[in-house]
Amino acid sequence: MKVLAIDTSNQPLLVALSEDGQLVNSFSTNKPKNHSVDLLPAIQNLLKEAAWSLQDVNQIVVAKGPGSFTGLRIGLTVGKVLADTLDKPLLAVSSLKALARQVQLQAGPKTVVLALFDARNDNVFAGAYLGNQVVLEDGHYPIDEVLPLIAQVNEPVIVIGDGQHFEDVLNEELGRMPLTILSEEESLPNGTGLISLAPETKAVSDVANLTPAYLRKTQAELNWEKAHQGQPLDKPYVFEV
Repeated sequence: MKVLAIDTSNQPLLVALSEDGQLVNSFSTNKPKNHSVDLLPAIQNLLKEAAWSLQDVNQIVVAKGPGSFTGLRIGLTVGKVLADTLDKPLLAVSSLKALARQVQLQAGPKTVVLALFDARNDNVFAGAYLGNQVVLEDGHYPIDEVLPLIAQVNEPVIVIGDGQHFEDVLNEELGRMPLTILSEEESLPNGTGLISLAPETKAVSDVANLTPAYLRKTQAELNWEKAHQGQPLDKPYVFEV
């Protein structure tokens, strides 16, 4: 089983290849570049280094969000086009769960892994996991609502993602228990999370209508509702327009 994994959900860009569950090669960068320009060359280069063709790939796994609105659309669009063109299964995985999983593979079942993305204005996209248990469902939350829930579990905590943006409040709320806040470099997606979750994930049944898991309304949606006096959308905004 050969898998191509893609994550463009935030500033880091990740492309990874695996075979039979083992990472073959990966490329990631945290430089503020244009994912729409860099993604396809990254895929081509990794395939060339592995001596694979696109036709060799059995599955495509893509991070579905939450994260950057633009970044998510780029990764999902490329994944959808490849899956449709090659007639291969497409798997869509939570960006938060994938990032947490790469820590869980080493941390063990008695550690809470909290994945955080900075959503600005003291809000975060967050999900937390203790072994197979979901401590906090993926969502868009004020940071001060997340941490008391994590503290109640009373287990060691590892924070991955944008934890350093909230270092003071993390230490204040969770410092009484063993707490590790991974650095920006340590929080880069490496592909192991997406690849590990692939066997647990069902293939997307309707690839054409797959949309990102934004977990909050886009500014465009808010503008739409304002212009249409709160009229609900019959379908996701990206299809409405």
